[in-house]
Amino acid sequence: MPDHGCGALGRVAHGALTAPRDSQDAPSGPRLFLGYNTLPEPPFPLAGFIEYDLDSRAAEHDLSAVLRLLAESLRAQPVPPEGTYDDGHRRNAAVMRVDAMVVVFSGRAFSPDRSPPARALWENMVEGYYREGDAAACTGAREALVGLGMDRSDGRVILLAERSPTGEHAAPERVGQDPAGVLCDLLGEVLDAQYRWTRAAFGL
Repeated sequence: MPDHGCGALGRVAHGALTAPRDSQDAPSGPRLFLGYNTLPEPPFPLAGFIEYDLDSRAAEHDLSAVLRLLAESLRAQPVPPEGTYDDGHRRNAAVMRVDAMVVVFSGRAFSPDRSPPARALWENMVEGYYREGDAAACTGAREALVGLGMDRSDGRVILLAERSPTGEHAAPERVGQDPAGVLCDLLGEVLDAQYRWTRAAFGL
């Protein structure tokens, strides 16, 4: 898969953004993916990803609230007593090292350089005057899937796949160079909590 200039993190984000759903009836809410071995250190050089099973009710809540609750839940998760896992389980945990996370969600794409309403929306956002629903009402905004990825070295990437009027999504494209904001911070907290729990549980 293409790496979008971000190495293994970019490949994992691309794969997560284009991963099919198991069912047409799957919830339309956010999807979370664990990225394995995206950083260069040993033990295993092959990066991969797997979907994290979010509660089906996640679609009913704001994405920032979902990530915040997940981070808190992982931090509160009790660590199994020593000896719970045998050597085989510990080896598997070491090989499947969680280095990254990607969250995929629906969004709106707009181009301030091509549309006066989009430019006005962007200026409002920069100045702190954005109101709920402004993006949805913006003339010229397009439906899109967004993939936000982070790794433990603070690598970040945002990919965007615009949706055509026929319902199909275009190939993902990288947006911006240094993503920042609340969702980045919260996704980083979830990743850190997951990594710490795994290390403590398996004695890595």
